[in-house]
Amino acid sequence: MPQPAPLAVTVAPAQVREDWCTVCKAFTRLTGSLALLTAAGVSTVGTWAWCSVCDDPDDQEVTRG
Repeated sequence: MPQPAPLAVTVAPAQVREDWCTVCKAFTRLTGSLALLTAAGVSTVGTWAWCSVCDDPDDQEVTRG
């Protein structure tokens, strides 16, 4: 049985823009589309978001219990 050809795929952020973060109440979130680049062309496969305040692992608030 012949093996299928290796699939060359790259996921890349596209259309990145600044957005409002509803958690920290500031324009500190980046949002964008996820583009899938293949030999057949480009497809948008989803979206992503990241907040420079809320999602920064070096600046996380310590929860005290």
